[in-house]
Amino acid sequence: MMPHSKKPRLTGSNDDAEASARPILSADEFACILGFLPPKQIMCLRRVCKTWREAAKKTIVPIVEFNVDSIDKYNALTVMVTAMPNLQQIKISSMGARHKYNDGEDPDEEEAARTANYSIHDIEILSNFTKLRILEFECAPMNGRYSSLFEFSLLQKLKITWGMKWDLELLSGLPLLEELHVYSGGVTGNINSLKALKDTLTMVSIEFSNNVNGDFPVHGDFMDLADFPRLKVLCLKNTAVTGNLLDIDEHHFPQLQSLSLPDQVCGGDGYKFQRIAEMTDFIHKLYHLKKRRSPKLLLYWRWHLSEDSPDWYRSRRYPQLPFSIELVKVGSRLGYRWFGVYAVTSENDDGPTQYCEINWLDQEPERERAATMKFTFRNWRGFKEI
Repeated sequence: MMPHSKKPRLTGSNDDAEASARPILSADEFACILGFLPPKQIMCLRRVCKTWREAAKKTIVPIVEFNVDSIDKYNALTVMVTAMPNLQQIKISSMGARHKYNDGEDPDEEEAARTANYSIHDIEILSNFTKLRILEFECAPMNGRYSSLFEFSLLQKLKITWGMKWDLELLSGLPLLEELHVYSGGVTGNINSLKALKDTLTMVSIEFSNNVNGDFPVHGDFMDLADFPRLKVLCLKNTAVTGNLLDIDEHHFPQLQSLSLPDQVCGGDGYKFQRIAEMTDFIHKLYHLKKRRSPKLLLYWRWHLSEDSPDWYRSRRYPQLPFSIELVKVGSRLGYRWFGVYAVTSENDDGPTQYCEINWLDQEPERERAATMKFTFRNWRGFKEI
């Protein structure tokens, strides 16, 4: 039997084998690809190999909400601190019964005692996500002040609903902030502090700021924001902000499209006048402001005669006397009307509104144009309030 001949041994370098073992793309290149995927998929793909794991750390995660509303979500967040630190949007919510975040500075002592036996979780880990652009706190179990949560250099949108104590001055640590939404009794300070963000803010909404004592610790003059060049929406309902609506001139609030002010502002929504003559005089002055501004600027605003006024008296018959006033817009024509309401029939029902005839501020349209416009005065529902 012939001996088995050996196959010739391959000689040469192992360059080809080594090349095949190396990744086709670098971690930086993979990071660009992962940037098109949602956070959950990125967290799964990072397990493929070391290169992908490094890529996940460098990935700028797309702006997709990650809501920390359970213990599992919180545990995932603690992993993301090192595995995927470039999250751009996080929402902090309640994690469930008997769970809370660590108390901050100056906590409410009664609340701290009541929750002393709760499982405590570290909220300060948020400061590791330096690429955050959107941050929201919604009824988060937090007690006290957390200054480190106001130091995100890239943050553009902040929303706080209940929860922690904080002062408007802390917003200076968010130099790129564009939108501020607050519905919380824990906020304090003067709105003049917002001047640090004068060139970036497009929306300021502080709709509720009273504390446990019934005070409204957010104060100041709304005209302090009049020179904000990009501000489009300003809502300061239920704050202690003051000022005079008629102080606004053509140079103030150049981009403003929506305005909502508390009733202690002279001319604010719900403001109460002392004399009827003041109300009609105010409407005529407001008319000139209205003509220079967006038609939606004072949408649904109403003004009233104070019950302390010497002009006010009660009617025991129906309808109630028309001691309130509002603007009305029909087509391009602007006017105002007085109105009153029937007696309240329940806690949630103020009764139907009784309107008087419209007093027009604009002149009647030309006859040629009027011929093409059909005004139906029988149906009050056809009118659009502004």
